Amino acid sequence: MLRALLVATALVLAVVLGVAPLAPMSPRPASAPATEFSAERAMRTLAVIAAKPHPTGTAADDEVREYLVRELEALGFEVDVEDTTALTEVYAKRWGIPVVAAHVRNIVARRRGKESGPALMLMAHYDSRELAPGASDDGYGTATLLETARALAASPPLRHDVLLLVTEGEEEGLLGARAFLEESPVAHEVGLVLNFEARGDRGPVMMFQTSERAGALIDVLASVAPHVAATSLSQEVYRRMPNDTDLTPWLHAGYPAMNFANVDGFGRYHQPTDTVGNADAATLQHHGSYALSLARAFADREVLVPPATGDEVYFTAGTVFVHYAAREATTLAGLAAGLLAIALSVGEWRRRLPFRAVLAGAGVSLLALVAAALVAKGVWWVADRATDGALATQQVRDALRKTVVAALVLLGGGVAWAVFAVARRRVRTDYLAVGAMLWWALLAVATAVVLPGVSFLFVWPLMAAGAAWCLRVAVRSLDGEHPAAIAAHLVAAMTAIVLLVPVALQLGVAFGPSVAPALAGLGALAATAAVPAMKSFGSPRRWIVPVLLIGGALAGVVVPCVVPAYDAASPRPDSLLYVLDADSGTASWVSFDDAADAWTGRALSGAKRQAMPALLPRSKSELLQAETTPVSIDPPRIGVLADTRSGLTRSLRLRVMVPAGTEIVELEVPPEAHVTDASVQGKRFGTEADDGWLDVAFFGPPASGIELGLETASTGTVALRIIAHSRGLPVDLAAAFGPRPPDRMPEVIQWNELGASDMTLVTTSFDL
Repeated sequence: MLRALLVATALVLAVVLGVAPLAPMSPRPASAPATEFSAERAMRTLAVIAAKPHPTGTAADDEVREYLVRELEALGFEVDVEDTTALTEVYAKRWGIPVVAAHVRNIVARRRGKESGPALMLMAHYDSRELAPGASDDGYGTATLLETARALAASPPLRHDVLLLVTEGEEEGLLGARAFLEESPVAHEVGLVLNFEARGDRGPVMMFQTSERAGALIDVLASVAPHVAATSLSQEVYRRMPNDTDLTPWLHAGYPAMNFANVDGFGRYHQPTDTVGNADAATLQHHGSYALSLARAFADREVLVPPATGDEVYFTAGTVFVHYAAREATTLAGLAAGLLAIALSVGEWRRRLPFRAVLAGAGVSLLALVAAALVAKGVWWVADRATDGALATQQVRDALRKTVVAALVLLGGGVAWAVFAVARRRVRTDYLAVGAMLWWALLAVATAVVLPGVSFLFVWPLMAAGAAWCLRVAVRSLDGEHPAAIAAHLVAAMTAIVLLVPVALQLGVAFGPSVAPALAGLGALAATAAVPAMKSFGSPRRWIVPVLLIGGALAGVVVPCVVPAYDAASPRPDSLLYVLDADSGTASWVSFDDAADAWTGRALSGAKRQAMPALLPRSKSELLQAETTPVSIDPPRIGVLADTRSGLTRSLRLRVMVPAGTEIVELEVPPEAHVTDASVQGKRFGTEADDGWLDVAFFGPPASGIELGLETASTGTVALRIIAHSRGLPVDLAAAFGPRPPDRMPEVIQWNELGASDMTLVTTSFDL
């Protein structure tokens, strides 16, 4: 019984060690020396930046920019504001949404170094989403850069220049970063880029992405950063995902770079709850620890950018950061598999481990993994329907999301342990253990060859297991009862848990509990590494562990199903928009929710779900729509600056004027116009949309209007539809149904055709 208790304690300790890297640093007070990064000082900056939503091109964004410029100039930095029109077609081609454009103003601040040469650039963005104050995204990054600037200003000059680039228009499609890279002469001076982002409002800051062949950058990170949280697994995954940050254009251009972000607290990402009150000073301190230490390390090197040396495998285990050349992954995988093979092929083992029994053990391991994934999928299916999908939403209470994620990982381990407990009645534990290690060996070798950045998850547990089996040979403990053999196998199991558990939890943070089979699969995989430890739980007690694991897991799923999914701190989102058709003089309340709630229902009484071709001509989405009273709002206007014909080609140059306060103007031309060339504010963009539509959204349109250029091959009139988006609902109408309850908030949806709730849309059309 004592041995079983000690083994169980060791396995729990491994879980604790595994989650240790997920705890951020302690924040430094405002009394910290001026040369150090203080999260408390940075929080004061954050309070100014994130006082209210400040999307691109708005007056609120102007205020943030002006504040940053004043502060940087006061610190002695050379500051310039570069403004231009930026445009990208990337997302239009990728997802079929409008081409996006904006007038962006990038802040470029420089602290001169003692020598000439390439400069180190730290980057963040200062704009926020429509309804989000942006305390984390990207207030964290912007406040980090400003506090880092303060610390550098209080220190002796470094060898190389340090540039701070604070971009605008990131939320609309990396517009500021693209414009700076393509148009600014300063971009040619950049030698290395460090970008700071956020996908949540708390948790550790991960170095999650690098440029190619960045082994030397990882070496510097490991040597100077005080609290490194990073894994090459994220690099392998992120390079295969469509997600982008401001660093993406720089990586495509071949610049050496590293990307930093925290991803915990995803429920507040881009939401109205992304406020300073919900910000985490510990996370901000972690951002700053990277920024300041790496700025000093790189900018004070004789050669700013270390020569490219190839990729590295790297990971944080407990509080230790491990890194080595990716080319060594295959050697280590071969060594780990070789240790296991040697131990199992010498002496008595050749007779004690019959092939058929080992093969049966491998089959049981596979069965354990599959069973864990299927059970977790079924449990999640029930939980998802029991909560009407609430647990799968981004905005659900963070504690509930994390509880379900942890429960699914626990469930996987419990189901796998139960499968092995049943199998031990017919197959010896040693056979089961060796069979499980065959899968680990296969995974270690395969990932080392194909995905070396992932290989550490399998190589090091396999290495520890191989060493344990070799030790059993050395001490002649074929039954595994020698204390040294027990301890060695326990170390192997703990190694697997320390590496796999944080990956599973981070996977849950990033994608939520809907990836239940993967979460349980990782828990089950960790359990396969612990098979030798099952010997410590004799026949009468073999069911204690799986019962506790599965029981705890089910409790961790049931409780979030019966407590409120939302509260005042994490309100339930709903959507309501006012749409005025200036052509017909009719108006509607519109919602992209599945059903109206008690508050939106006051406006959506008698609403019908239907497509809205007049509002969304390119979409078949059905929205809740209820007619309402039209109010007097100035519609968009156009002026014809030029209208010429040459053969069958017609060239139009138009000035589009929108009412004051318009945050977004969308311009749509149907396929019948046969547009062959187009430009907005002089920036040309493609017209090869699959459905033939020309659709461009301009964020923060200037008061002077937008110049639109069109070349068409149509002999008829050109139809142009304009939709002007402005913040807020008509005051007189909205007053009739009162403010939202405290447990409700306006919704922001990524890449939704309408973007965000609580907007007024005015549509009008022209035949030219």
